[in-house]
Amino acid sequence: MSIAFGGIVAFLFRGLNLVIALTTVVLTSHQLSPDEYGTFVLGLTVVGIVTAMTGGITAATAYQISNQRRAPGDALGSSGAFGGVIGVLAVVAGVAGAGVPGGGASSVSPAVGAGAGAGILNTVLPGVFLGRDSMLKYNLALVLPPLFALVVIALSFVAMDHRSPEAAMGAYAAGQWGAFIILAVLVRSETAGALAVNASLVRTAIRFAVLAGISSGISYLNYRADLFVVRHFEGTDGVATYSLAVYLAESVWQVSGSLALATYPRVGALPRHEAAELTTRVMRHTVVLLSFICLALFAVSGIVASVLFDKYDGMAGALRFLLPGVLLYGLAQSYSGFYTYQRGQPWVAAIVAGTGLAIDIGLAFVLVPRMGVNGAALASSIAYGTAILAALAVFLKIEGIGPGRILRFGRADIDDYRVLIGRLRAAAGR
Repeated sequence: MSIAFGGIVAFLFRGLNLVIALTTVVLTSHQLSPDEYGTFVLGLTVVGIVTAMTGGITAATAYQISNQRRAPGDALGSSGAFGGVIGVLAVVAGVAGAGVPGGGASSVSPAVGAGAGAGILNTVLPGVFLGRDSMLKYNLALVLPPLFALVVIALSFVAMDHRSPEAAMGAYAAGQWGAFIILAVLVRSETAGALAVNASLVRTAIRFAVLAGISSGISYLNYRADLFVVRHFEGTDGVATYSLAVYLAESVWQVSGSLALATYPRVGALPRHEAAELTTRVMRHTVVLLSFICLALFAVSGIVASVLFDKYDGMAGALRFLLPGVLLYGLAQSYSGFYTYQRGQPWVAAIVAGTGLAIDIGLAFVLVPRMGVNGAALASSIAYGTAILAALAVFLKIEGIGPGRILRFGRADIDDYRVLIGRLRAAAGR
């Protein structure tokens, strides 16, 4: 499968996820006041941090099935045991947080814990689909949780007339648990026989999941940690405005993520040199596609802000500051895939993300008091760019690839688009 065609297939699902997420953002930002929406965003951010840090369970499960040839039932049972314990702890922590003085934050704590618990379990099951190369089910596993959450939030707001951060977070958690039930049914067809918990495999899964999870968690924090800096200096209204800019900027990564996802099985199976070459091909496509998208989004950011988010002054400016860094950091997904699925070294991506996080937080404390949400955006953009450029320099040197190879299109790259155009014509002629 060509990178272009595989990327289009993956993007169809990610595009659906993007529409669902945008609908959720528009619905909640319009139905809640800026202050209430800021509280809701902070709750979602906590859930996102927890699920990102446990997202390594997906990679651990997939790695055991595809690379280590473990039985799906053994891999799922062992990874699931670990994920189940962490999920229970998240729910308990959420309930305990309700008793901590903190106003709005403590009021949404139980729902945050419930949502995080479901989110953790929803990261376990997709690993089976990815490991068995069941990409349709894998993509469904990515779409169903946010879809169910949107449906329940809409019912809460419209049908039940419950409009508050607590109601929104509770509906989000209910949707996540509903999706888990459906995914648990789907995963049964991929596991022959009963689930088994192997102590040795549990330890192996924990080590791999922790390393991959640290990378994912730090990466997520790299995109979100400055929300807490914004809250400190600008309040929850600033959080609401900045979070919308971050959401729109990050939506660009659905394209680069689709390209990277389309090649993960091949990157893991190819010899190291060929996998490195394939990774640079993905980067070339990423640079071209993201450049066009970022330029277009930069041009229309003011229109988008005035039409969809007129209550949130300053969102367009923050978005423009974010886009250069988003363009560069779009390369991180293929870079991370190489070290995770080819080299079995997810900690490499953690170092890159950690470098960006440190730069981001340090600059945010300097720039946010002076520039408001624009300062947070500028800090993130500088952090994204610095971290990924340094990482690419190391990658190219170790793998013996010249810097020009990332941007130099060859016959294979052109053939990708020829194949894509041919398939699209064939589909249109049916």
